[in-house]
Amino acid sequence: MIVEGLSIPRYDAEPLLDSFLPYGHQVVARETIRNHDEFFLFVTAPTGSGKTDSWAIPALSGNLGVVMALYPTNALAEDQFRTLSSLRDHLGSQTRVEFVTSKTLGIMRDKAGTRMTRGDALEDLLRSMYRAGSGIVVTNPDIFIYAIKNYYYNKYLSSVLKSFVATIVFDEFHLYDLRQRDLILFILHDLLLSGSAGMRKFIFLSATPEPSLLEKVKDVIGVQPFVADVFCDLPVVDERLVLPEVDIDFRHGKRFRTGESIIAHLDDFLEFCEGFRTAVILDSAIEVALVSEILRNQTDLEICEASGFRRDPIGEGFDILVGNKAVEVGIDFKGDTAIQRLVFSGNTVSEFLQRFGRLRNPQPDVRYKALCYAPAGVVQHFSRYERMSRQELEDGLRRTMQDPHIFENFRWRYGYLEAWEYIYRNVKGIGVREARSMKKHRCDFPPLQGGVPKDVRLNYLNQGFDLIYHHYLKGGEVRPQKIKDHLPKLEDMSDAHLDIIEELGNFRGSELSLAYYQVRTGNIGTYNLFFLLRWADLDLVDRRTFLRRIPEDKVQEAKEVLDRAVGCAIVHGMNERPRRVSLDGARFSQMDEAEASRKPGKVFGIRPIVRSQDRGERPLDLVDVSKEIGKQGLFCRYLSHSGFISKRLYDLDDYTFLMNFKDGSLALGIDALYVDCAVHDLYLRKGDQ
Repeated sequence: MIVEGLSIPRYDAEPLLDSFLPYGHQVVARETIRNHDEFFLFVTAPTGSGKTDSWAIPALSGNLGVVMALYPTNALAEDQFRTLSSLRDHLGSQTRVEFVTSKTLGIMRDKAGTRMTRGDALEDLLRSMYRAGSGIVVTNPDIFIYAIKNYYYNKYLSSVLKSFVATIVFDEFHLYDLRQRDLILFILHDLLLSGSAGMRKFIFLSATPEPSLLEKVKDVIGVQPFVADVFCDLPVVDERLVLPEVDIDFRHGKRFRTGESIIAHLDDFLEFCEGFRTAVILDSAIEVALVSEILRNQTDLEICEASGFRRDPIGEGFDILVGNKAVEVGIDFKGDTAIQRLVFSGNTVSEFLQRFGRLRNPQPDVRYKALCYAPAGVVQHFSRYERMSRQELEDGLRRTMQDPHIFENFRWRYGYLEAWEYIYRNVKGIGVREARSMKKHRCDFPPLQGGVPKDVRLNYLNQGFDLIYHHYLKGGEVRPQKIKDHLPKLEDMSDAHLDIIEELGNFRGSELSLAYYQVRTGNIGTYNLFFLLRWADLDLVDRRTFLRRIPEDKVQEAKEVLDRAVGCAIVHGMNERPRRVSLDGARFSQMDEAEASRKPGKVFGIRPIVRSQDRGERPLDLVDVSKEIGKQGLFCRYLSHSGFISKRLYDLDDYTFLMNFKDGSLALGIDALYVDCAVHDLYLRKGDQ
C-alpha cells in the first residue's frame, strides 16, 4: 500500500534561517515570541518540519532569556543538544547551550573541586546564564520537576529556577501521559499566579494536535493559548515535501515478538533492505540485542544497536540501526542518519505515528519502504487499500488501534496528592522527607528554613486549595467546601499516604534497577532488575567488588549511578534463553482484602527468585539484592489473578508490568497506582449497570 507524501506550505515572510522561507508554524511562533511577554504557545506540525527551529533560533538570538528545553528521554535530549550546538555555531551565537542530566550534574560538581551538590551545580549554571542574558539548558522533565519541587539539597535552587528561567520548552508533549500533563500544567498555573516568578513563556511542541490540553489551558488556567500549526494568513509561495511517499506493508505480529519474526525470515528481511540504510524499531531491549547479534554474526553489514540498555555511537554511521523506544524519540534521522527503509512494531496509534515518522527528509529518486508488524485487525483493515493520504492512514489507525491510557479517576484518587505535597512544601517547607523525619522524632516543629512568609501563607494556601480542586478534584466526589478536610498536613498523614506521594515523586516513575558494567562495550549505567535477571549473562557483585572490577577511568562514572540501584552486575553478554524470575515472600495484608477494596502500598519481606533453564549455569548470588529490596520495601498492588488474566480483565496495555506472586500477581511501582485505578473503574462501571 502506498502512503502519500506530505507537503506543507511556505509563506512570503522574513526567512527564519538563511534564505529558507518559513512554514506557517514558524511564522506564528516567531510573531508570538516577538510581540508577547507571556504566552502558552503550542507548535503543532509534522515530523521534520522545523518545530525546533521555531523556538531555537529566537532563543539563540537572546530573545527568550534563559530557556529550559525538556525532552522525554535523555537520548533525545542529547541528540537535540548536538543539533542546537550546531545551529548556534551556524548563527555565530554566543548563547551558552548545556546538556544536563543527573550524571552530567555530578561531573560538573566534581570538576568544581569544592564541597557542593548536584543542586549547587545546577544553581551555578542558571546564575551564570542569567548574568549573560541568555542560555539553553537541554534536559529531561525529571530535572525540572526535582528542581521546582526543591528536592535537591539546595535551599535556593527552586527560587533561582523560578526567577532566572524565563522560558520552558516541552518537546514531544504528545508522549506525556495524563499524570505528567496534569502535574506540569498545575505547576505552571501556580507559577503564573505567584506574580514573582520570571517564568512566563511556555512552548509545547507536538507532532499531533492536543485538543484536551488546549481546553485545559483555556478553561482551567484561564489563558488563551497561541496555536502555531502549518498554516498562517500570509501569501503562500510554494509547498515543500517534508514526509516522503512510502510503500508500506502490514504484517500480523504480536508485541515483543517482532524480533523473532525478523530472525525467522532473515533472508526476506535482508532483501527488503536492498542495500539502503535501514532502521528496525522493536518493543524490548532483548529483541534489540538478539536481532543485532544475529545480524553481526551472519552479515558483513555495519550494525548499530541502540536501546536503553546499550547505545552504540550513532554518528559513526551504520547500515542497519536496531533499537527500541530509545530510537523512537532519540535520534533525529537526518543527514548521515537518514533512513530509506523502516521495519517496526506498531501496536498503538501514537507508537505507530511516532515510529513511522522516522522516514522523513525526503531525498529525490529514493523509493521509501516500510514494514509494520501490527495486530490482525489493523492488517485486515489496510489490506483493502492500495493508496491513501497521511490523514486517511491516521483515521484508519484510530479505528483499529487503541492507545494506552490512565483512567481519569487517577486524578482524584492519587494525582492530587502530588500536587498537595508541592503546595505544602511551598507553604511550610515540609515535604515527604521532612514529614517522615518529624513523625520519626515526634517533632511538632517545622524546618527552620523553607516556606513562604507568614503574611502571605494563608492566601497562598487558599489559592492552592482552589488550584487542586480545579485541576484534580472537580471531577471526583469532593465538594469545594470540603477541600481542607481532604488535604491534611503532611506531617499528620499516614505512612501509607506518604509512601504513595514518594512513589509519585519521580516524574517518569521509579523502578528496581541494577547498576551494570558491560564488559564488551565498556558501557556503564542502570537498567531494570528483572530484565537483567532474566536475560543477561552476568555476575552479581557487591558495590566494593563492582568498583574494583571496572576500569579505573570508569569508577567516577559508576559512582554516579550506584545510588539509584539495588545491586551491581558485571554483564558479559545476553543469554538466548531467559531465566525464570518470580517473587516470593510471606502473605501481606493486601492479599486478604477483597479486590475492590485493596490499596497499593509498600510491602516488606518480598524477594526475587531466579531459576535458570540451563542446568550447568552457576546460580546467581541474590543475597545483596534481596537485602536491599527488603530494606527499601516494594511498592505494589496485589491482584487476585495471574498477570495474563488481569491484563485482559482490567484492559491493561502490554507495557504494564505484572509479576506473578502466589496465586495472583503484583503490579510494581507507579504501575501499582495505575492498575488500582483500572480496577476501580471496572467495579464502578459494574455498579452503574
